[in-house]
Amino acid sequence: MTPSEIIANSVHSQDPKTVLLKINAAVKTGHAVLLQENNSVLFLFRFAKGKVELHLYTQDTPLILAKSLTKFIQKIRQSDIKEVYGKAENPQILRFLKTLGVDVMPSDNHKFNWMAKV
Repeated sequence: MTPSEIIANSVHSQDPKTVLLKINAAVKTGHAVLLQENNSVLFLFRFAKGKVELHLYTQDTPLILAKSLTKFIQKIRQSDIKEVYGKAENPQILRFLKTLGVDVMPSDNHKFNWMAKV
């Protein structure tokens, strides 16, 4: 699947076209990047030096998602990113990240419900 297909098929509460347009604009301005592994896409939006907001879009099965997340974690750890932030609506993804060695904690930024130091 292409990143656009993955994102469009993963968005349930928003209009896929609007989400894709916002992502495209952020990537074009250099404020964001997209990473793809298997049928998962991670959108990283830099909002401060060393800090990024994450959004995961996936069509992977749980086992393949674990492999995809492992690759995403490796790439983030190899970058200049110091802290990652997110709004997890599904607590299962946070438990999943913890099992993969990510030290998930409550966010110090009111816009997000979790964060992790890299």
